Amino acid sequence: MTATNPLRRRLEEGRTILGVWQQLSHPAVAELVALAGYDMVLIDLEHGPGSLFETANMMRGIAGTGSSAMVRVPANDPVILKRLLDQGPDGVMIPMVESADEACAAVAACRYPPKGRRGWAAGVARAARYGFDRDYTLKTASELVIACQIESVAGVRDVDAIAAVEGVDVIFVGRNDLAADAGHILDLDHPEVDAMLYKCLEAARRNGKKAGTVPSARRNWQSLFSDGFDMVVPSSDISFIRDGASAELDAYRRYLADRGEASIGMGGASK
Repeated sequence: MTATNPLRRRLEEGRTILGVWQQLSHPAVAELVALAGYDMVLIDLEHGPGSLFETANMMRGIAGTGSSAMVRVPANDPVILKRLLDQGPDGVMIPMVESADEACAAVAACRYPPKGRRGWAAGVARAARYGFDRDYTLKTASELVIACQIESVAGVRDVDAIAAVEGVDVIFVGRNDLAADAGHILDLDHPEVDAMLYKCLEAARRNGKKAGTVPSARRNWQSLFSDGFDMVVPSSDISFIRDGASAELDAYRRYLADRGEASIGMGGASK
C-alpha cells in the first residue's frame, strides 16, 4: 500500500473503476494485467488457489504499474484479515456480508484500536514498508478501501444498515450468488435479481457509499457505469486465456475444414 492510496483517491474523486479478477495466483499474470492498464486488480482468495505468500508476490507485481491491488478474502475472519493487511493491499473485499453486525466486525478487523481490533505489527509489516513508514499506524492504515459484498437475499434485506456502517466504502453486489440464493441460479437478469441489484445501488447512494458489481448478459460494464455503479469487474485472467485460446482454435478448425482436414488431436475442445 502506498502512503496515498490511488484506489481511495479515485473513489473520492468520483471516477469509475474498471477491475479485473486475478485467479491464477501468479505474480507475472498480476503484473501483466496491471500493466495493461486496469484501474484495479482484484486478487481472489475466496475462489482462487492463492496463498498469503503468493498474494504478497502478486501485489509486488502490481506495485508501480499504476494499478491498485484489492484482495477478496475467503471469509469475514479477523485472523485472515490481520495477516493480509500486514502485506499491504490497497483494498479488501469481504464476501457474503448479511448484516450490519457483520459489516462492523469486518471494519473492526481492519482498524487499529481504539477504532477497531486489528493487531499491531507495523514495525515489521510490508504494509508499513517494514517499519520505514512511520505514519502507517496513525495515517496510512486508514487509506485502506473496504468493500462489503452483498450476495444473498438476507444481505439485500439489511443493505441500508450495512451501507450505513462507518468504514464501509463500497457495497459490491455479487450477482451470481445472489441469483442462486434467490432461486434463480445462472439467471443474473431475472427481474427479482435486477430489483435487488438496484436496491443495493440506491442504498449505497443514500448512505454516501460507492457501489460495484459484475456484468451480466443484459448489462455490460458500460451500461452499469451509466446506471451509476462506480466499480465493475467484468473479466478474469482465466477468461482472457480461455476465450483467446478458443477463438484462435475455432479459426484453426475452420481453416482445417476448408482444406477438408479433420481437427484431430486438438485436446478436450476438439470438434
